[in-house]
Amino acid sequence: METGSPANSLTVSLAKDLYELEAVKLAAYRFANEAAATLEPSGDRLVCTFTPLSANGDMASLEGRFRNEVIDQDLRRRIARETESTRNLILAMAFSKTGLSG
Repeated sequence: METGSPANSLTVSLAKDLYELEAVKLAAYRFANEAAATLEPSGDRLVCTFTPLSANGDMASLEGRFRNEVIDQDLRRRIARETESTRNLILAMAFSKTGLSG
């Protein structure tokens, strides 16, 4: 854990080639009720700085929870992409039997 300039802030550095930017954004948003997040590129890294919203904000466990959330969001996006054609086929079949098309 690195400390940023504001007191009690947390900086997390992630490899850009491992995680999609959208997944990192979604993960950061998940903690918006606890801390303000700033995302900045830095070479081959994406640097996420969290600043607590309140003086008693718990930054001690945020890094681990954030890293787990990034992995979760990244996997959700990848699975959604991989199963998109199957989901579309299922939806097309379901709506074709309702009489709503055409």
